[in-house]
Amino acid sequence: MNFDKILFQRVFSKSMYKDLKLPLAEMTFTKDFINDERGDLYPVITKDTGCTEQIENNRYHVKNGRVERMFTRFFPYATYEISFSDLSGGCGFVFHLSDQKAELICKNDTISFTDGEQEQKQELCGQLSCVTMVISCRPNAFDVYFRQNDKLAYFHTFTTEVFALSNEKKQFDRSYVSVITQGSAITDSVSAYIDCGISQADIRAICYENGDPIFENGRIYFTASVRMQEGGFQGIFSLTPTLSNIEFTGALFFDCGDGFWRNYLASSLLYNRKTKEWYIWTSSFEHKHILCHASFKGEPRFGVNVIDVTMMEPAGSEDATAFVGFKGDEDPDFYYNEETKKWTMAICRISPLTKKYRYMFFESDKPFRDYKYIGQGYEGAETGGSFVNIEGETVFVCGNSFDKRANYRIYTKDGMHEAKFDFDDGGFRGWGTIIPVVMGSRKRYFWLTFDRHNGSSYNWSYGNIYCFEAEL
Repeated sequence: MNFDKILFQRVFSKSMYKDLKLPLAEMTFTKDFINDERGDLYPVITKDTGCTEQIENNRYHVKNGRVERMFTRFFPYATYEISFSDLSGGCGFVFHLSDQKAELICKNDTISFTDGEQEQKQELCGQLSCVTMVISCRPNAFDVYFRQNDKLAYFHTFTTEVFALSNEKKQFDRSYVSVITQGSAITDSVSAYIDCGISQADIRAICYENGDPIFENGRIYFTASVRMQEGGFQGIFSLTPTLSNIEFTGALFFDCGDGFWRNYLASSLLYNRKTKEWYIWTSSFEHKHILCHASFKGEPRFGVNVIDVTMMEPAGSEDATAFVGFKGDEDPDFYYNEETKKWTMAICRISPLTKKYRYMFFESDKPFRDYKYIGQGYEGAETGGSFVNIEGETVFVCGNSFDKRANYRIYTKDGMHEAKFDFDDGGFRGWGTIIPVVMGSRKRYFWLTFDRHNGSSYNWSYGNIYCFEAEL
């Protein structure tokens, strides 16, 4: 295969800004839950004397006081949304942990946030009407957005030490979120979901043990980082090749044994058909910044899942060729080589000599241990590598360089080649995610990658999504 002559052509590019959702809960205003005596959809937490409530025309009306109704469970990475068409009073949410709470309420000209220890206020520009307020949670912070005239815009982040440990299971396990309304207000809708973030990155195909992408019901599946206003978590997405209909299907969180649901990223996820288990290697950016792994039976591609992981043994020397966890290790990939009967693994590791990332390659009889060093990539600034079978040869494709746009390396048996594009991807150090798919009577090669546009002031808030295809 002459990789120097292969041209990847742009198919589509898109930016996904919190518009894909995993629905968690929704208030329904079609039934009169206020007066229903045979059920209690949204139990009253507190209600002022003289406060009146009414369901009319699928809308929730409150007058003359304050009422708080239980809505759904609290999740530390979820988004809570409320729409209103009249706000002479105020409405918002109360986030209850096991023994603490925080309240975020929107009024005509102000948003107020209180957590029992402090009160924060932000003034709004102009009176709000027919508006949707969106609140995305993360440990230590609540990011607030407003949607008006179908346009969603970031407004402000409220930080709080009270919720610094909100991703600890014992903190959020018995917690809930309630809807609060006071004065005179009309609420049109309330919902909770996990969204796809302000941008996405770190794309890698979900594969079988031999590295072949899983292609089911006309869709391929891939892991990608969901970038929030700051930080992020591991998302699962799917795509129909030849189309641009990306769907958000799942979210993964990780417990390394300390009871916290961590938001690790850049996962390599395989399904071993022989053992009927899922295997995963992932990067613990939030905890030690070394790699961790797991095997499990559950289906991780759909819904919200937590995976119990084991950390690599931390490095005790400066030998970058040792199969131990060096601080800074990331972007792993692995597969079972059916010819050699060995597991092959790649780790993106900081070189002790150049202080830049380059890939280290290892081989073992087992998927998670006893790996031996077999080689490394060239000097550069490598990132986001994947093993890909192209026309019968397994190659390794990764991004590289802060200095060039769309600088990708393809490592083959006869050396290293640089990929060619008709239009470059607009960014730097994208990921080498080539996904071969048999469609009809032909095998087609799609390349999913991303740029580093910075969706917020947070340094790792990139990127926009790009799809290319090559005809071989």
